[in-house]
Amino acid sequence: VEAICDAIRLLVLRNRVVAEGAGAAPVAAAIGGMAGGGTVACVVSGGNLSRAALQCILEGRIPPRPGPP
Repeated sequence: VEAICDAIRLLVLRNRVVAEGAGAAPVAAAIGGMAGGGTVACVVSGGNLSRAALQCILEGRIPPRPGPP
């Protein structure tokens, strides 16, 4: 979860792209060295991220997991 939050923060701060957790997972894998060697392309998708969760992530915190509806 921490690696995905780091990837979301990186995408927002460097690229001005807001991605949800699943959309940022490929970037987290690439940053963590889990995407193999050579050139890596990441598909970044989804913007289903609440403002509150994004604020937590940008502040360096892990947002609380949402409860059932």
